[in-house]
Amino acid sequence: MQGDGLKYVYTGFIITVIPILIIGTIARVKFKFNYFTIMGMIAGTYTDPPALAYANSVCAGEAPALGYSTVYPLTMFLRIFTAQMIVLFFCGT
Repeated sequence: MQGDGLKYVYTGFIITVIPILIIGTIARVKFKFNYFTIMGMIAGTYTDPPALAYANSVCAGEAPALGYSTVYPLTMFLRIFTAQMIVLFFCGT
């Protein structure tokens, strides 16, 4: 194990796990969202259809799909917008 590979793995882990823990806790404690809705929202923020399929298989209702469809469009817009801002500010001449 040489180089920066391990640092990138830890950084990716932190970038992935910390937002899930923060948003999941806030959604459950402060806003009193249903657990299945939170599962759908997290799957939508990571644009992860297999996670949505799992949430739908565990829940008999439509709560995961509702959470997914609520945040998915905003997430896709922000991904495109953020990528363009990164290119504009950091790769411009």
